[in-house]
Amino acid sequence: MSEIPDTQQLKANMKKAYDDIAPVSLTWTESSHKERLLRLEPLIATLEPKEDHQVNVLELGCGAGVPCTQLLASKPHINVTGNDISSTQIALARETLPSSVELIEGDMMGLEFNPEQFDAVLAMYSLIHLPREEQREILRRIRTWLKPGGRFLANFSADGFLGAVDNSWLGGKEGAVFWSGWGREKTNEIMREIGFALEVDEITESVEEDSNGVGISVPFHWVQARKSS
Repeated sequence: MSEIPDTQQLKANMKKAYDDIAPVSLTWTESSHKERLLRLEPLIATLEPKEDHQVNVLELGCGAGVPCTQLLASKPHINVTGNDISSTQIALARETLPSSVELIEGDMMGLEFNPEQFDAVLAMYSLIHLPREEQREILRRIRTWLKPGGRFLANFSADGFLGAVDNSWLGGKEGAVFWSGWGREKTNEIMREIGFALEVDEITESVEEDSNGVGISVPFHWVQARKSS
């Protein structure tokens, strides 16, 4: 692990890293597909079309679009917008997803949407790559982007830590990957203060390989929340 750079350099390093490891990451994340879909399917069940209007869903950190963006895009009543900081990830997503999916490359903190534009927002294994104060701010923005009663699905670090950097994540030669977290209790507190009503609040253990191929148990904090009035 390395010293944490300033935010601008951190984002540049993240883009370089994921551009470099995108194909490897696509294979490496397969072990998490079951968990991702297990979380997403109940959310989709709440997204019924109303009066023949389409449902709008935003995915932050969509990566190559596998498997969650694919599942969302397979539903005729759902319009999907996906975002990722990596141009290589976005290119892979364009290969696997229908042209109906709007893909936006760039830092999620630079996104601008209309208030109450989306029925749901999801962010799996992506907000953990933001500095902690940016996690707080993106949650505020997500609530603004959601329609009344709209839902938010994401996972965070179960533990609180200021930040960690790895210059060779998944064997990468370029850039560096960054993670941070408030921890379960503080994340829940922030979400309630912003105006989310928690519907799911769970900790799961995920066994992952580190950059040296050693399996480690990583606890994730999963939440599903509804925009409260």
